Amino acid sequence: MKPTARAATLFIFLFFLFFNAVGVYLIFERIADSKAKFNIACTGALLSTLTQYHKLKGMDSASRPRHALIVYSRKEIQVARADSQRLALRAPLSPLRAERIEPGAAEAILDRSRAAALDLALFDRLYRKALDSGNVHSEHRLDTFSLSAARGGPLPGKDPWAAKRTAAYPYATRPVRVFFSPNSLLFAEFKYDRAFFQDDLLWPMLGLGFILIISNAALLFVYQTIRRQKRLNEVKTDFINNITHEMKTPITIASAGLEALEHHVSPTERTGFYLHTSKRQLTLLNEFVERILESAVQDLPGFTLKKEKIDLHALFGDLIQSHALLRAKPTRFRLTGEGPAFIQGDRLHLETAFHNIIDNAVKYSHASVDIDIDIVESNRDCTVRIRDNGMGIPPQFIKNIFEKFFRIPQGDAQSVKGFGLGLYYVSSIVKKHSGSITVHSKAQPGTEFIITLPKHT
Repeated sequence: MKPTARAATLFIFLFFLFFNAVGVYLIFERIADSKAKFNIACTGALLSTLTQYHKLKGMDSASRPRHALIVYSRKEIQVARADSQRLALRAPLSPLRAERIEPGAAEAILDRSRAAALDLALFDRLYRKALDSGNVHSEHRLDTFSLSAARGGPLPGKDPWAAKRTAAYPYATRPVRVFFSPNSLLFAEFKYDRAFFQDDLLWPMLGLGFILIISNAALLFVYQTIRRQKRLNEVKTDFINNITHEMKTPITIASAGLEALEHHVSPTERTGFYLHTSKRQLTLLNEFVERILESAVQDLPGFTLKKEKIDLHALFGDLIQSHALLRAKPTRFRLTGEGPAFIQGDRLHLETAFHNIIDNAVKYSHASVDIDIDIVESNRDCTVRIRDNGMGIPPQFIKNIFEKFFRIPQGDAQSVKGFGLGLYYVSSIVKKHSGSITVHSKAQPGTEFIITLPKHT
């Protein structure tokens, strides 16, 4: 797997973990927020019910008949009311003796005593109504807690009313002080309210779950695509290596046989023609095999350049001599620039890359071709310009010529055989040398390749 593919796989894996962690966090946050809303609704209903209950009790007290006369002895206080009810309030005898207590004084004492006993039935009805208005329909129960019971010291970090809770009622409001009984705290406990949590959580959770499923499916698809491409690339590389190896062996044997025939067979015009044609075709076939092998090798993860000090003037001098021996068509070379021009690079791969450009200039030209090679050296790099007067490249295809297996789909270039690997190899080797390559071309005047290579990489 290439480093870029490994980095992409690692990035997808980390993003997958991060995205799902964020999703789980949002789910728990939403649940906690829903519980907080439930608690706020229940506690708010409890406070409003206390206020309403106090108002109702206050109105009831105001409508009660006034006491007309209170006469008491040392044993008890007798209260006479207009409705002929008789109530006895046992109390310690005052050291002062009175014959009459003003109306309303004893009533206040009695009202305070009766108020200490909460009417739970009335309070529960009021509370149920307040809960329904807040969309809380869970079964509940009311309970009280005396502050005097907590003076023994509750366990650190625990609520003193927690001991009264049960698993059947997992939710409880915060206790509130009962204003008519300062030493009492009132709280409500609730069972799980499916309707409340469903209304509050259903659509947000469904939306978040849908996003998580779609996103994870997309990430999984991308990951599987990368793995599939990796396997295909490995199969392709193995196939190319095997097929080129199998092809080079018979090519080598056939070439050796032709060499032997040239030296041991009496030369005639016909045999010379056949031998020359066979050798030429084997040479072309060997070049095609080398191109395929080169394109496969330079894509391997372990591919490294064997750099050395190279004189570009000397390198192009050797290339010009080798092409002059081929004589595929009349070709005129012109090499300009002050030499020598040294860089650090892989001689074999750079020579093959420049050979591909020159070979294309010869093949994609008319009856003859002029090739100008200009080498310009600067302090940091060397620039090589290779110009020809061949067929040129249509403007719409210039951006594609460095793609693997790309060939111009129309025009005179269709008559030239090839695999679309030459310029792809050139671009790859130049990039591996930390260089750059650009091309300028028109339909007929020819093509110019500009290659810039750093002196030290």
